[in-house]
Amino acid sequence: MDQRKNRDILYTQLALEYNTTPAAFTTPGFTLTLPTKPASVRLFAKEVPFFSMACTGNSVVAMADERLHPFLQALAGEVRDLHRLFEFPAMEKMNAELKKYGYALWGNEHMYLPGQAFPEFSIAPEFALKWFETEEAISTFYPNEKFRMALGEKYNPDRPDVIALAAMDGETIAAVAGASADMPDLWQVGIDVLADYRGAGLGTALVAALCKRIEDMGKIPFYGTAAANVHSQIIAAKCGFYPTWVETGAYKL
Repeated sequence: MDQRKNRDILYTQLALEYNTTPAAFTTPGFTLTLPTKPASVRLFAKEVPFFSMACTGNSVVAMADERLHPFLQALAGEVRDLHRLFEFPAMEKMNAELKKYGYALWGNEHMYLPGQAFPEFSIAPEFALKWFETEEAISTFYPNEKFRMALGEKYNPDRPDVIALAAMDGETIAAVAGASADMPDLWQVGIDVLADYRGAGLGTALVAALCKRIEDMGKIPFYGTAAANVHSQIIAAKCGFYPTWVETGAYKL
């Protein structure tokens, strides 16, 4: 496990997505850039972003439409610490400004990279593990209504689901951990456990096993949670992930 190498790969990717340099994510300060969408970026939408912002601690990078620059520069000067741009008072002001242009914030996403070798967890003997490692196998989940935190609702060629691991209770799929190829070198991992099966340790066991397989494939697994999804954050911590960056962005109203 090479944490520094993984972070360097991440910062190179974020620099591409935020139209800046990797140093902007390691040097304390506020960086403001103009929107772009080059090849090899995460495709949540085809449009060039109106606003997105990432924080890696004391470093914050905001990529925004030029009309937002004076406002964002002033707001960054108002906060005591730059990470407070992601707290409610500053985000409330951002949201009000964005609405002037027909946009709104979609919230904060807390992102994690692996910090150690993934541990092995046992599961109760009544469960069996089943791998889905081909496009054809994963397509059996679509249209996906039950496990939308682990896999897409449908096939997305821009962010394809590439591997999944399920815990089976007989013929019933009790839980699924899945990964989408969001970026060339980094695959995002998600987990979903049906309500009747929660509390049995399935989420932690599936995520750890899936991430180990992803690393064996030469890719870097990363993990994302909403700010208030404490249960998901606990799974990340048990599996050896550590908080690395936080992102927010805007969607068109």
